[in-house]
Amino acid sequence: MFLAIPVFADTMPFYTNMVPKSAIGVYQTDTDLDIYYCPEANSKLAKKYQLSYKQETMPDNMFALLINDKKLGFLYVTDIGDDGWVEVVYDKQLGLKGWVLTSDRLQFLPWINFYNLYGRKYGMKFLKNAPQDLYVLRSKCDDDAQIISKLNYIEQIKLTKISGNWALVTVFDIDRTPKTGWMKWRNSDGTIYAFPNIK
Repeated sequence: MFLAIPVFADTMPFYTNMVPKSAIGVYQTDTDLDIYYCPEANSKLAKKYQLSYKQETMPDNMFALLINDKKLGFLYVTDIGDDGWVEVVYDKQLGLKGWVLTSDRLQFLPWINFYNLYGRKYGMKFLKNAPQDLYVLRSKCDDDAQIISKLNYIEQIKLTKISGNWALVTVFDIDRTPKTGWMKWRNSDGTIYAFPNIK
């Protein structure tokens, strides 16, 4: 006898392969979500959603990040059109994409804006399979720059600013001594290693 017990949870990226390399940022969802085949007002609808932000009714395999209690949902954005249109991934498992029209300038957040907003507010965390050689702070945003400190037991990463694929951070290790330097949050091929620790 098999029991089908649904598990409803918030969504966060935990591994580097959960964030598409083609993603250029995120789109914050409203209650109404209309996804079109083309970035045009007269285009056909690909999907139409009414989002309740109640765990039992939210669609699977859609969100880059979803925190139902905060009614905070983001989809990955992979392209930008004209006049406020952005292309989003609305089914991560099948790789389905469509176009949505942003209602204001903050609804689409390129990675640098997303990190500056949410990374500064909540701090950052390394994704679980990020290479161990990235667990260092460097004196400059350069792969060959001097290593200031190795990070062994990270308790908190506070973001100061993003510069390209590098982040200026202050890290609190297990000894609670703050260490400041540059860490690599993204590779040049688009692989993301660290993500805002939104709670």
